[in-house]
Amino acid sequence: MTIRPVAARDVHAIAALQVRAWRAEYAGFVDEAHMPTLDDRIGLWNGVRPGEAWLAEREGEIVGVVGVANGEIGVLHVDPVTGHEAEVDHLLLAHAEAILRDAGHTTALLWTFRENTHSRALYERRGWMADGAEQETLPGVCEIRYRLVL
Repeated sequence: MTIRPVAARDVHAIAALQVRAWRAEYAGFVDEAHMPTLDDRIGLWNGVRPGEAWLAEREGEIVGVVGVANGEIGVLHVDPVTGHEAEVDHLLLAHAEAILRDAGHTTALLWTFRENTHSRALYERRGWMADGAEQETLPGVCEIRYRLVL
């Protein structure tokens, strides 16, 4: 598996991956009306600047993506059809932590849905701690903030 920066040619594939990941990870607590569409994800990824996002590839297939900005991991998604989600999650999170550390950050932040027990367990295994901050980002859906000393 390789990790490389996101390029313009990757936008459609990453957007489609993110839509699949949202549906797999958040079904049951995010209403259908708030699930992302391919078009809005393409718009989001078209705005990514160099040095903000990386993807994991296995045999030429994009299997995951991570994005960082301003000391925060803003996105971490793995294609639910890979069969290697835990491995890809771990590699991308470790990569993002290293990017932030190399950029001079001493702490890192990320937000995740309270109900996202899979991701919360991953973060906690890597030493991330919920710091008490919460926000309702979608109707009835709360995000909690995690912090890691780098």
